[in-house]
Amino acid sequence: MKKISAVLTFCFAASFLAQGQEIRGVCGMTVADQAEYTARLQENIARAERGDGVAERGAIQYVPIHFHLVGNADGSGKHRERLVLDQLCDLNEAYASTEMRFYLKPHPTHGLFDKSINNTNVYLNQTNAILMQNRKHQNAINVFVVQEPATSNDQPGQTLGYYTSFYDWLVIRKSEINGTGNGTLAHEAGHFFSLRHTHYGWESEPFDASSPTWPTAPANSPPSPYGIIPTERVNGTNCTTAADLLCDTPPDYNFGFGWPDDNCNYNLPAKDPLGAQVNPMENNFMGYFIGCDYVFTPMQQNVILADRNAAYRNYLDNNFVPAATEITTPLDLLVGLVSGDTTQYFDEVLLQWQSVSGATYYLLEIDVTSSYSTSSYQSFVLTSTSQLLTDLQENRRYYWRVRPFNEYATCAAARSGTFVTSKISDTHDIKALSAWQIAPNPVSNTARIIFSAANNFEAAVSIIDATGRRVRTLNNTVFPVGETTLELPVEGLANGLYFVAIENEEGRTVRKMTIMR
Repeated sequence: MKKISAVLTFCFAASFLAQGQEIRGVCGMTVADQAEYTARLQENIARAERGDGVAERGAIQYVPIHFHLVGNADGSGKHRERLVLDQLCDLNEAYASTEMRFYLKPHPTHGLFDKSINNTNVYLNQTNAILMQNRKHQNAINVFVVQEPATSNDQPGQTLGYYTSFYDWLVIRKSEINGTGNGTLAHEAGHFFSLRHTHYGWESEPFDASSPTWPTAPANSPPSPYGIIPTERVNGTNCTTAADLLCDTPPDYNFGFGWPDDNCNYNLPAKDPLGAQVNPMENNFMGYFIGCDYVFTPMQQNVILADRNAAYRNYLDNNFVPAATEITTPLDLLVGLVSGDTTQYFDEVLLQWQSVSGATYYLLEIDVTSSYSTSSYQSFVLTSTSQLLTDLQENRRYYWRVRPFNEYATCAAARSGTFVTSKISDTHDIKALSAWQIAPNPVSNTARIIFSAANNFEAAVSIIDATGRRVRTLNNTVFPVGETTLELPVEGLANGLYFVAIENEEGRTVRKMTIMR
């Protein structure tokens, strides 16, 4: 397990400065939220003790997960796919001890990553649950990546993520999906699989030197509308009824929330109600400490597996087998435009790369800086090994990179290149062609070119797919004077973006065409 050293670590243990004040990051799960699935947790503990659902240890279980990259009302703010790929690497590392592996499950309508939600009431507060329900993947763990997770959180601090048992989905602040050793998603997935905080009952009032009975904890945690929650004792005599109900996680009264150091070594004189010195498990995924090599205990692992294999999780069952469990990116992945080449045209640039063993997808990113963070940034998740770009600026240096991956193996390196666009457009007017358009567009069955010609002329008409391949060509097509309609042969062409080019020795002109049946 890699050491977590980022400033923003867990959804619960992060800290940063805002307007001169320290704001702690917290998990949005309150006592009330966790109480909602207490019966499920108790049943999972019982099943784990009987060996139900955990006897399969030794065989990898693949678990489908789907990420919704939510945007504001204008479509801005969506998280980058590359950071989700990085985060999936970390999530699988965090759950390695459970022998579970998460993989990307494509949405039947919205693809590998759902980028269809442009809604402020999801992006900032998740009050549009109807829209979220509509986009929910019915056969995967759903993760909505947003700007502001909003819950009924009664804890001090900023919510970085939460799980809702009512809707059975996760909501994560996009700053926490970054693959830099961040434990937020692993923690919230723990709640998804019915785990409580190790400090359950102390979320809203951490026990510290400001508490009235310090350093000896009271018999019960702070008052809760969900009944009396006994304070867990060091001797383990109430470990099955207190805190997280698990006996291999020692008492923790939310010490991590107020512990400022990232050395993972709590040494204050806190005592349990019987006066015994408390030694919390600082490196537990379900606690609030920072800077540790985090783990799940054996009992936590068994509860996770018991929940995963329960009947109510049958919607996660599948027969997925990854195309490869590891992918190695060749150094010479990129085929062209890799070392400052200048393109022939600025508005028709074809990027190409090699096919990589085990890869079923390629993430293509392009921008005007090597940080890939400007407003000119574009990304494409492709199954092909090329992409035709028609909307680049002239006389501009571009940076591009390609990362091969499949649904499970997302950790492979990207390979980068640069090129400079020319000042020349690929569109040279054909003087005799006054105007033309494709109608209808998008095309469902029949496509027609409607044009107006000042003189008779001949030209070739080509349909070009998004990779730059000519899929249809009508040579020596006669364009008579006046307004005329020409039918295009689109039978057998798959849905997607195409380009229609009219060209002869005089010039060339191109229009976009979308086929959508």
